[in-house]
Amino acid sequence: MAQKNGDFFRTARFGGFNKADVMQYIEALEKRLHEQTQALEALSALLREARAAQLRWMEEARQQRRRGAAANLVQRELAQFRKRLDAAQALTAEVEKENVYLREQVRQQTEAPAAVEPPRVPLEQLTFRLFLEDLEGGDGDPAEFAYLSI
Repeated sequence: MAQKNGDFFRTARFGGFNKADVMQYIEALEKRLHEQTQALEALSALLREARAAQLRWMEEARQQRRRGAAANLVQRELAQFRKRLDAAQALTAEVEKENVYLREQVRQQTEAPAAVEPPRVPLEQLTFRLFLEDLEGGDGDPAEFAYLSI
């Protein structure tokens, strides 16, 4: 007796099995083999795609890590540059301040000689007069005594 799923073959009168059952079984095996081969090929293609996607992801991760390292390096160099820039700006401000002060001094020096009046009393007389005033009204402190040479 033959079952419908092809597990058993009917026997023939002259020994052996029914040819139709054997052919049906072989065709079913071939069909199942073909279906499994197609499923295996589909799974292999899916696996190749997954591996390719994984490799792309790994490469992107490497590039992202490189970009991150480069960005960190740029940030550190930018911070150092800002420090140097701040120091240079502070130095420039200090130099500019000193420059303004010196220009003012030069301006005062150039204007001052025109504004100073020449002394009316000769320097020798003025020095001698101070000397005499110091002798007359001094309290005897030698630090107050001034010596002027001409």
